[in-house]
Amino acid sequence: MKKKDEQKYERILNVAGDLIIKDSVGAVSTTKIAKHVGISQSSIYVYFKNREALLLTLYIRELKRLYANDGGENLNRLPFEDAMAKYLEHLFEYAVKYPKSMTIIQKLKEDYVFDADAGKQINAIVHQSPVQQLLFQGIADQTLRQVDISLLRNIIFSTIKLHTDNLRQGVYTQTDVPFERIQRMLMQAVLNN
Repeated sequence: MKKKDEQKYERILNVAGDLIIKDSVGAVSTTKIAKHVGISQSSIYVYFKNREALLLTLYIRELKRLYANDGGENLNRLPFEDAMAKYLEHLFEYAVKYPKSMTIIQKLKEDYVFDADAGKQINAIVHQSPVQQLLFQGIADQTLRQVDISLLRNIIFSTIKLHTDNLRQGVYTQTDVPFERIQRMLMQAVLNN
């Protein structure tokens, strides 16, 4: 068996992410990835069992990056509404700093259906996040709207991603639409007032 090269492994994931951003999840193939990395298609299978395993690994990598930067470890020390506002701020900062990661997460979430085993792996990561625990707490104590947590996550993630995309593309400026306005809007959307 061939020895795995960590740099090549990361390069494969990075190229897959770039192709998802440029085209779509459906347009990503091991053939395209191999061509862009400069390796044979069979070399990809040294690192990943199949295309789904590659996409799952990429998705999990990006989720872990997101949750590592969400400020969740400090949220449980704050009153609930302050913790939510702080989380929104952290997510905004992450989206500004790592727009590719946000796009990869969004496109894989929207355009790809992972099998049941992959879904369990993803859910384990999501549910361990302090931010998700905050959302579960808010639903349980009825501080947040009484809807499925996936709807709350989507409202928050999609709005912040669109806002940072609009800033980056010059649709408007931070002066025109400051983050604080988006933060207030999101708080009003998710809080059970």
